[in-house]
Amino acid sequence: MQAIRILIVGFGNVGQGFFELLTRVKGRLGLNVVVTEIIDRRRGHIINPKPSILNEAIQGRLLGDKVEVDEIPRLISESNADIMCEFTDLVVRSKGEPAFTYLATALRSGKHVITTNKGPIAFHYDELMELSRRYGKLVRFKGTVMAGTPSFNILNLLPGAHVESFMGILNGTTNFILTKMYEEGLSFDDALRLAQQLGYAEADPSLDIDGLDAALKTIILSRVIGWKHELEGMEVRGIRGIDIRGYGDKVVKLIAYADKDKAYVKPIPLDKNDILAHVSRNLNALRLRLDTLGELTIIGSGAGKYETAQAVLTDLVDILNAMRH
Repeated sequence: MQAIRILIVGFGNVGQGFFELLTRVKGRLGLNVVVTEIIDRRRGHIINPKPSILNEAIQGRLLGDKVEVDEIPRLISESNADIMCEFTDLVVRSKGEPAFTYLATALRSGKHVITTNKGPIAFHYDELMELSRRYGKLVRFKGTVMAGTPSFNILNLLPGAHVESFMGILNGTTNFILTKMYEEGLSFDDALRLAQQLGYAEADPSLDIDGLDAALKTIILSRVIGWKHELEGMEVRGIRGIDIRGYGDKVVKLIAYADKDKAYVKPIPLDKNDILAHVSRNLNALRLRLDTLGELTIIGSGAGKYETAQAVLTDLVDILNAMRH
């Protein structure tokens, strides 16, 4: 039986992490898959990459034919891959472009798609689901929320359960900063600087500390559940410059919340007996309120190269199982 062909678009941290994880575990899992192409703006268009590509890719130099950004949709369309994995950067100001175009092009050209990019899912959910239906191809995006830690995909294990609301800590960077401020008395600026030194925060941390990253994840969770929340209608307040001393003995966390009627992201003081108050450092947590089980809380890593690669592997196995039936 012919191997399922995979095209990777975007070969930075997550793309490399997924390639490495897939190479390591596909034999153990009995996966008959092969990465046949990689498209990356810096590293070029690479055909039939060998495992040694990982050592070369770290250097960030051109390894295949040079690729211009406006050529990428054509290359995706012409590829004979069965599944496209999209790992390009999130661009909020363009509402998820050009990644949305990459995903739409792949679906129209008969490919299943997996993405870890929050933009296309948060801003173009309905369009992607319509393309999925029209072309009979799957769209999977577990890596957009809490990386490899189960989040919305846990609902697949709970048939008949109805989500009444959810709340959680969906951004590890801000949680790390708030933990350091609470436990060690650091100022916001010092805690942010430490987060940057440790690689938890970007050089420009705006997406995290202004609450946008958590807001996009809230929208994605909401859309999976069936609610129609959009960024424009949400209250979004981050933690930039926050001083937690005014909250007494309460533990301040950046909380994402949604139910059918409303959604927000903002700093909330929690009682010490709330389990979310004890989610420390860069961990994530999601508390679902279900009509069948009451409250269900999931805690785990929400970001990272291999953690996100695990999410992609989860999506890949899901698509492969569907392709067999």
